[in-house]
Amino acid sequence: MKKSSKYLFIAVIILVAVFTYLFWVLDIVEPFADKNMPLPNTFLTQIPNPESNYTSRSPEIVTSILWDHRGIDTYYETAVLFIAIVSTLYLLSLGDKLGEGIGRVLREYTVIAKLVTKLVAIAISVIAVSIALHGHLTPGGGFQGGVVFVIAPLLLLMVYGVDRLYRSGFREKILLFLRTTGVSLIGFTGASILLSGLLLGYNTYLFQNQPKPWTSNFGFPYQLMLPWGSLIFSGSLMILNILEFIAVSTGFTLALLLVEKYLGGGK
Repeated sequence: MKKSSKYLFIAVIILVAVFTYLFWVLDIVEPFADKNMPLPNTFLTQIPNPESNYTSRSPEIVTSILWDHRGIDTYYETAVLFIAIVSTLYLLSLGDKLGEGIGRVLREYTVIAKLVTKLVAIAISVIAVSIALHGHLTPGGGFQGGVVFVIAPLLLLMVYGVDRLYRSGFREKILLFLRTTGVSLIGFTGASILLSGLLLGYNTYLFQNQPKPWTSNFGFPYQLMLPWGSLIFSGSLMILNILEFIAVSTGFTLALLLVEKYLGGGK
């Protein structure tokens, strides 16, 4: 073991020991637990309950909290990632590329490797979309689906090179446009109920999902009746998950292309 790794291991052990002593030996966990437990208990019992004033009409507690009960925070987190990508694009545009031969793979892969990569990339894309679309019903959501999706272009980049991604439509301007559109529509969706309430005279608020008694029962519907049955989309949750998927998948793919273009250079 290298000396630096040994010191890091010792530091981690010491930190674990210190936190164990503070939280368990000094018994400082219980006061915080007693004070905070009513809040998670409220969310766990009230959000899935359609009769509750706090319901999101969704069995997925985490997604409901992220988009319905703290939607403004979630939007700012998405906006921060967007600003970071735009800032990176601007900074990189000020300098020259750091290498030549961009888009060439390190080695020529066999037909089998290329075929398997195509199939795996398709499977990953389908799974990612499924995670995003079902995020209001099962664990997952737009962010998780977007992170999973970016593995597909990463594999294509490694096996085929960046030129293949460009030919498939993965270009910086297109990705930035989709990213901008996704973030903008998230903000519009979050503000739509508030704006509608202001125009119609209802008491509404930002990122409101379901109707509330104190908002004159004004909000998003939670299901859509179709000829073959009902589609439960939990109001704004499914819409926001789809838009978040677009924003995150295109944002991370754009970042991947930037890393390859400006830092990966060479053969």
